[in-house]
Amino acid sequence: MVTVAAEGSFADLRRLADWFSRRSSDATTVQIARLVCRLGTTAIPFLGRELVTDDVRRREAARDALATLATTPARDRVIALLSAITRDCDRDEIKVCALGLLAELGEHPATQFHDPPAIQRRSALALAAQLATPADVASAVDLMIRQLAEPDIIQMIEILLDAAPAAACRLADELAGRLDLAPALRDRIAMLGARASELAQPVPAGAAPRPRPTHVAVLVDAAARIVVVASRKVTGERRWRRWAVLVGASGRIEDCLHEDDAGIDGDAAPLIANLCADGYRVAATELEHARSVVAAAVRHATRNGSTLSSAYYLGRDLLDLHDEHLSHDRARTPSSLNHAIDLLAAGDAINAQAIVERCPATPTCASAPHPADVAATLAACLLARGEIAAAVEPLRRAITAEPTWPLHHWNLASALHALGDCPGCHQALRRFVATSTASTGNLLAWSDPDQPARLAHADRLLAELERTARLAGTPLATRPPRRRRRQTSKKRRA
Repeated sequence: MVTVAAEGSFADLRRLADWFSRRSSDATTVQIARLVCRLGTTAIPFLGRELVTDDVRRREAARDALATLATTPARDRVIALLSAITRDCDRDEIKVCALGLLAELGEHPATQFHDPPAIQRRSALALAAQLATPADVASAVDLMIRQLAEPDIIQMIEILLDAAPAAACRLADELAGRLDLAPALRDRIAMLGARASELAQPVPAGAAPRPRPTHVAVLVDAAARIVVVASRKVTGERRWRRWAVLVGASGRIEDCLHEDDAGIDGDAAPLIANLCADGYRVAATELEHARSVVAAAVRHATRNGSTLSSAYYLGRDLLDLHDEHLSHDRARTPSSLNHAIDLLAAGDAINAQAIVERCPATPTCASAPHPADVAATLAACLLARGEIAAAVEPLRRAITAEPTWPLHHWNLASALHALGDCPGCHQALRRFVATSTASTGNLLAWSDPDQPARLAHADRLLAELERTARLAGTPLATRPPRRRRRQTSKKRRA
C-alpha cells in the first residue's frame, strides 16, 4: 500500500512538472487544482522552486497553486514557505509576489528590499493597471483605507503622481470623497489630485468599456421602509455584483450590503422573495427611480451627520451615484478655506483652487464658509493663474452673495479692465465707489490701509474711461430708449 501511494504521488508530481514545463493545453486550471490538493504538502517544495523562477507565467501558476493549497490543511506549510522566501530571497520581484499572497492570507511579515523605490514604482504601476472601472477604483481605495496608515496613503498617491498621473487623479478623487477620512487628510489628497489632473493625459472617448445594464428592484413595506436592490454583470467576467440599500422610515440610509461576486447568474429573485415574505412588495423596477431614492437618502444622512459604511462607497457606481454624499459635507469648514488662502498667498494657486472647489457653494451649517468668500477666493485663484475670463463668473457670484462689500466690485472692475470691457469696468468702478461710502466701506477703510489708494485710482480710471468714451463717441452705459412723445400739430389741436 505504501509503495502504491508513493507511486501515485510520484506520478502526480510528474504530471505537475510536465504541466509547468509545457503548460500543456490538455490540463485545465481546475484539474491542476485537484492535482495539487491531492498531493497536499508533497507539492510545496516543487511549487516553492517554481515560485522563484525567471518565467513570470510559471511563477504566477505556482502562486495560484499555493493559494489553492492554503485553503487546505497545508495552509501553515504554505505560509512558512512564503515567509522563508520573503526573508531569504535576494530578488525583489519574487518577494513582492510572495508578500502579495501572504497579504491575501492575512499575514503581513516585515521584509527588506534591495531597491525600495523601484518596488514602490512597480507596485504603483500594477495598481494603476487594475483601475479600469469606477468599481475598481472604489475597491482599491477601500483597501487602502483599511490597510494603510495616513502617511502610506499619501506616499502611494505621490508615487502614482510620477508613475501614472491619470490613476493618481482617479484615486485622489475617490479618497477625497470618503467622508470617513479626516478633513485635513482629504484636503491634502485633493491637492495631490489637482497636481495629477494637471499632469494626466486626457482619456480618449470610448476608451473605457461600457458597463452592462443594471437590474434594479425597489421594495417598500407597511412601515415605509425601502430596500433598493441593484445587480450588474461584470464586463468580461462570469460574475455579477449586487448592492442592497435599506432606507429607514426616517428617509436616511440605515444599512448597505455589497457583494463583489454574487454568482454566475446574479439572480436577485431569492433575495427579493425573502423580502416579500417579510412583508415587502415590489414598488418599481426603473433605474432612475431607484437612483433618486438612494440619492435622496444619502443626502439626508450626510446632512444630519450620519456616517456611511464602506459598502455604500463600493456599490454606489451600480446606480451611477458619484458625489451625492458630498452635497452636505459638514467637514468643509472655514479652516479649509483659510488653508487655501494661505496656499494662494504662498504662490500655490493650483492646490489652493483644488481646496476651494471642494467647499460648498451654499452654507450647510453655521460653521460653513460664506458663499461670497468661497467665490471670491476661487476668483483670486483663477486670477493668479492668469485665467481672467474664467474669474468673472465667480466674481459676479460673490457680488450677488455680498453686494455691499467694495472689494468684490473692485476685483471685478480689475478683471473687466484687463479683458478690455470698458462699459463693464466703468459700471463696476462706480459700484465700488458707491459701496465704499457705505458702512461696510468705512469698515474696509479703517481695517485696510490700501483702501484710500484704491479710491484715488478708481477716480482717475473713471475720469479716463469717460474721457476716452467722449472722444470715441461710444457710450459707457446702455440707456433704455426714450419714449417718443406724440407731437400733435396745431391743426389737429384746433
